[in-house]
Amino acid sequence: MQGGAGNQTVDQKAFEKAPVGTVEEGALDGTTMTFTSWGGEFQKGQEEAFGTPFAEKSGAEVLFDGPTDVAKIKAQVDAGNVSWDVVNASPTMNTAHCDELFEPLDWNLIDTSKLPESTPKSKCYVPSLSYGYTFFYNADKYGDNPPKNWADFFDTKKFPGTRAVDGRPVPTAGTYEAALLADGVATDDLYPIDTDRALKKWTDIQDSLKYWSSGAEQTQMAQSGEADMVFGWSGRIYEANQSGANFKPVWDKAFIASDSFSIVKGSKNKVAAHAFINYALGADQQKKMAELTSYSPVNVDSKPVIPKEAEEFNVSSEAVAKVSIPQNSEYWGKNLDELGKAWSDWLS
Repeated sequence: MQGGAGNQTVDQKAFEKAPVGTVEEGALDGTTMTFTSWGGEFQKGQEEAFGTPFAEKSGAEVLFDGPTDVAKIKAQVDAGNVSWDVVNASPTMNTAHCDELFEPLDWNLIDTSKLPESTPKSKCYVPSLSYGYTFFYNADKYGDNPPKNWADFFDTKKFPGTRAVDGRPVPTAGTYEAALLADGVATDDLYPIDTDRALKKWTDIQDSLKYWSSGAEQTQMAQSGEADMVFGWSGRIYEANQSGANFKPVWDKAFIASDSFSIVKGSKNKVAAHAFINYALGADQQKKMAELTSYSPVNVDSKPVIPKEAEEFNVSSEAVAKVSIPQNSEYWGKNLDELGKAWSDWLS
């Protein structure tokens, strides 16, 4: 496991009120710190877009590790031996463990003026990118009569075929809500979540389900034809299309989600970690990240140049914004144990 050595000589005042996307030349000479994310091509894109440039500009040695794992974070915090500094995580994870496993952020050190106005206020995280959590269908299979909404996803008679869904013990926020929307629940009435009703809806199509346990597995199941529909993350299905798959997104009441930047509780490099996050949120850094990963930027001034085929996966577009709904990570974070246990029991 990699680890930061810490740097007690960094003067916090030198980093206060720094404009987003900037860091002074050589400001962190002698600092060693670690950035952890989800791995694979996605993390390589983050490293190229802002991890390595931040190291070159600031003078810090930035180590890269992954994948993000809450159990590993807890082990580091419990042992008092924290080796990860900045972690690309999820708002749900951060909300569930705010001030326990993740540091409250110092907003004097992070310029949030270029985040969208709709960005939720949080104590322990700031969005790092946005993406869609929805279902994608094989356009070659469904042709001119594709599924168009959650009711269609759950209608296995009208739209026969295998559905790949989240098979992890704690599913992505939106998994229950999709079943409730398909069962006729209005968007405004989704919370508090009726897990019994949602799981009954999932049970109705259980014979048509397969389960993924990672983003890479979503890509593989779409690419191989193992699934005809995938309820998953937009960036991972775009990756499958780049390798020859032909899946289309359905944005009607899709859940617009974000990844997050956060700092592990007890990090020895808290000032440097804030400086890293402030740099990574810059317009140019977010533009390059979006172009390399197909996930959408969170800086309103960021204008990525993306290929035509990626446009329909761009969740920051006006067309998607009009029909989608935000992921409720705050509710999920506060009720994570209950929601996870119900899903885990149902899976078993």
